[in-house]
Amino acid sequence: MTENIHSSADGSSQYTGTGSENDPIVPNIKPQARDQVKAAIASLGADVDSYAAAFRSAADLSASLPADVRKIVSDASSAITGTVATAHNARIKADGFLADVRLYPEGRQALAGEAIKDAQDKVSESLADADVRLKIAESELYEAARPKLPQAEAMTARADLEMVTRRQISSPGALTDTLKSLAAGGDSVAALVADSAYLGRFLDAQGVESDVRDAILTSVQGAVVKAAAESGDAKRMAAGRTSLALVELRKARAVAASYTRHKLNGK
Repeated sequence: MTENIHSSADGSSQYTGTGSENDPIVPNIKPQARDQVKAAIASLGADVDSYAAAFRSAADLSASLPADVRKIVSDASSAITGTVATAHNARIKADGFLADVRLYPEGRQALAGEAIKDAQDKVSESLADADVRLKIAESELYEAARPKLPQAEAMTARADLEMVTRRQISSPGALTDTLKSLAAGGDSVAALVADSAYLGRFLDAQGVESDVRDAILTSVQGAVVKAAAESGDAKRMAAGRTSLALVELRKARAVAASYTRHKLNGK
């Protein structure tokens, strides 16, 4: 028999087949372009690894960095990137259950739901673990990055700090700029300003409002870390560079959360 082909207005074949038992008429469906949403989700998974790689490239994980800190940031990175495989494998497992015609519909849904729920719990635990490690790493890296004040120079440094900042106390902007400038130095005053506990008490004693105080501490810490990353001290430089690189791990964490949410929700 002659193959039966019906054409659409644009000349493309809509159906093929002769209509016989061995050659039924079927729609002539052209291969569809990959679903854009799925492609975007897959791209998020790749971005997690890209940000983690960017962290490793920007950080200084050499022996100049304390071994315990290296382990903390390494474990944080692994906890974040591991969520991609967890979500991907769970989605494959769940879809496999849903496609298994040997099971009753209720059974398919139940098994798929269990696979997804288990993965969601694991992802939540991994991201929470990464958050804790990142916070610890930030604190440890700052301590390693900031210069230390020799006890013999403490009294003079305190007097110098009070003298230099006396006129800026009532002007938060000017005070912040002055403290950041001092923190970027390499002398005893810089070491004193880099001590967040002391600087916090100093600002409280000067009557600086709490929200302004917190903003100043954050700005000063940033200046200390940047100065450390460019210092000639290998240990401080390693801590400073790694601290600055943590922003890449935080990006990886944010993207991992988005990827796993979409992947496990089936969207």
